[in-house]
Amino acid sequence: MAYLRLLTNQDDDNAFLRIVNTPRREIGPVTLEKLGNYANMRGKSLFAASFELGLQEHLNGRGLESLQRFTRWIVELSDQFERGDAVDAVRSLVRDSHYEDWLYETSSSPKAAEMRMKNVSDLYSWIVADLEGDNYDNEVKTLREVVQRLTLRDMMERGEDNDDADQVQLMTLHASKGLEFPYVYLVGMEEGLLPHQSSIDEDNVEEERDWRMWGSPVLSER
Repeated sequence: MAYLRLLTNQDDDNAFLRIVNTPRREIGPVTLEKLGNYANMRGKSLFAASFELGLQEHLNGRGLESLQRFTRWIVELSDQFERGDAVDAVRSLVRDSHYEDWLYETSSSPKAAEMRMKNVSDLYSWIVADLEGDNYDNEVKTLREVVQRLTLRDMMERGEDNDDADQVQLMTLHASKGLEFPYVYLVGMEEGLLPHQSSIDEDNVEEERDWRMWGSPVLSER
């Protein structure tokens, strides 16, 4: 999932850090620390900072070469996805990352590696079905839409497993509909956005105002 998140959003630093050296690419902690310091200084994402000429003043040698080889590969996949070849981009991602080889190298047994790779294969099949419209709603989706949907589902599942966790989940207003969270905070409640201007014009704002009908308590209203 982190690969797909970075593929569709190169500003996702968490996804970047999760996959930049998985499988191993000779991009160690020292390289990432120097990249992080430079990115903070420049106010850039880690991915964007890797392409700046100024980075060479802080990082060089094999670490820089390995880092830029990785980010150029992500750019190539992203370009492929933007051209409309999303299925081929995902296929290339699975193949060229050599993730299966890495699983067999790092798993406790071949059987464990096989089970982990099956999860990857199932995820790949699910994504391709969504991209091609061969899913439950027969609707063709973009790769970005698929990734957003998977990310939201993962957030929800982790929330179910950690009901008492001290954390905040960020999502859209409509994504929280009916999920019965104990607390829901709405931000950016401006006239014309909530209620939406079209609802105001049509004199139909009750549905947007009445959060109790969605199973969530009203914590703030104008």
